[in-house]
Amino acid sequence: MVAQFFTRPHARTQAASPLLAFIAGDLAEIVARVWPAPHGEFFALPAARRHAAAIVLAGLSRREAAPGEVRRLVEFSRDAAVAETLAGDLAPGLMRALAKAGEVLWRRAEYEVFLELLADPMANEVLRHLDEVRPAAFAPIAALPPVLRVASVVRVLPSEAAASDLARAFQLAVRMRQPDASARIARRWGAGGDMHAVFRRAQEDLMPDAFRGPDPAPALQAPFMRVTSRKQLEAAALEFRNCLADHAARIAEGRMAVYAWRVEPAAAVALNWDAAGWRLAEAKAADNADLDEFQLRELARILARHNVRTGPSVQSVSHRLDEYVNGTAYMPPLGSGFVDQLALGDLWS
Repeated sequence: MVAQFFTRPHARTQAASPLLAFIAGDLAEIVARVWPAPHGEFFALPAARRHAAAIVLAGLSRREAAPGEVRRLVEFSRDAAVAETLAGDLAPGLMRALAKAGEVLWRRAEYEVFLELLADPMANEVLRHLDEVRPAAFAPIAALPPVLRVASVVRVLPSEAAASDLARAFQLAVRMRQPDASARIARRWGAGGDMHAVFRRAQEDLMPDAFRGPDPAPALQAPFMRVTSRKQLEAAALEFRNCLADHAARIAEGRMAVYAWRVEPAAAVALNWDAAGWRLAEAKAADNADLDEFQLRELARILARHNVRTGPSVQSVSHRLDEYVNGTAYMPPLGSGFVDQLALGDLWS
């Protein structure tokens, strides 16, 4: 819960000085309400205490505190009392971690991620051994599934983007196997070695243990109409004015399934089969017009009920891992937005 004074300005609010704006960023205004200009007492606090104040003022601490109480807490209380207010039973070692958090305060969302990681036993252990506890250092940890948040994996990651790609690979590797394979795969990937060794093991596990052909295409109900003949494919290509006909061979082989989605606007939807099952590969209105996010979210929700996944193909994820191993950069990182994460347009793999 956001503290009351975070959302309702105090009558004596004072503007933040340029130095405070630089140090406190998005939280400068609320810090200025508690430590009015020239903010000397705030600047005099050790870095860990300033970050502690930021967590409380952002409304993220386990226990709320009124403005006057915040000052008494961070200026005069012992570390144990400050940490307990911030994190409750997760307090041990917290102030030591914040002492490595740097002089400049973070954004509220970054404190939120930090506290979530603190509550994860595996991430907590890795956090405490970081030389610098900064958003750039712990963002890769947050991008990984909890079971991969071990030092042997985290220390070889060159970036948050690499962590995200490794997380996608892990999700696919587990999907190809039984759910109880998760722990076994994580142990294998975390067995040690440099980045090349970890990512090569991940690439190997993007190959399923047992090979099989495509499952039957999902039986989507109206308003979906599946294309099941050359005549229907030609008609759909004319209606939507796109290149569906170029994929006739894959459709005929049962490795691609195409549907007309009779909503407004009507859309052509293509699913591809790979080693991890059926995947949403493309969804476009006529003339290759993009669908809006609301419609894509509804499509993804419907497909999920039929065990159809979204995101890059297995081959694309493997290529991404290969780029980290080889030091190339032909494939840009996926954006963080919902539409970006769908990786639509990945039709040929």
